[in-house]
Amino acid sequence: MWQYTQIILETLGYVFAAIGLFASVYRAYLAWRSITRLTWDDVDNQTKKLIKKIGESEYEPDIVVTVGRGGAIVGSILSGNLPSKEKKTKNVPILGADRLYRWEDGMRIEIENKLIDFSPLKGQKVLLVAGDVLTGGTMKFFHRKIEAAGVAELRCACLLKGITATFKPEYFAKEIPADFETPWMYKGYGYSRDSRKPNQDAAKPTLREKWQNRIA
Repeated sequence: MWQYTQIILETLGYVFAAIGLFASVYRAYLAWRSITRLTWDDVDNQTKKLIKKIGESEYEPDIVVTVGRGGAIVGSILSGNLPSKEKKTKNVPILGADRLYRWEDGMRIEIENKLIDFSPLKGQKVLLVAGDVLTGGTMKFFHRKIEAAGVAELRCACLLKGITATFKPEYFAKEIPADFETPWMYKGYGYSRDSRKPNQDAAKPTLREKWQNRIA
């Protein structure tokens, strides 16, 4: 009888150990997904943190310049919700700057979008906003272009900053160790984020390159 009881106890021990291992792995998976996949609630919470940080610094931009689609979404929210002491209205004008780039030897090279003119920003206080800064190359590129326009002051903000980013914006809501998915990347609707990988067929120009050549 004792032998059967011992076998049952040992079996139960293995079962509970397996359940504990599965629970630990599942919790680790959920933690990883919380970093790499954002929901609209996550965007809402992180954007509010960003608004608070900018407000606490008492920086009041004259204009918000947004970079890319993520920057356009985050920048639009910021433009209507930043606290203001000096201005009667809280709605800050927006200038949207879409990204253009080409790939050379597996490296992404930012190129100038000739449809955008930064010269009217001269003498203005500017907040440059991106959805994320994972490497820092894009923000460096636009920071240099806007600074060359003779702005009065330029600060940068993003929702997510990579821990290895070479460019550190003055404001960011969350630091992350890896790439991520956002809720506006609708699956099945053709969303393409081609800025994360090089063009595999260098002989064929991309749609961006065709468009850039047309306006050049």
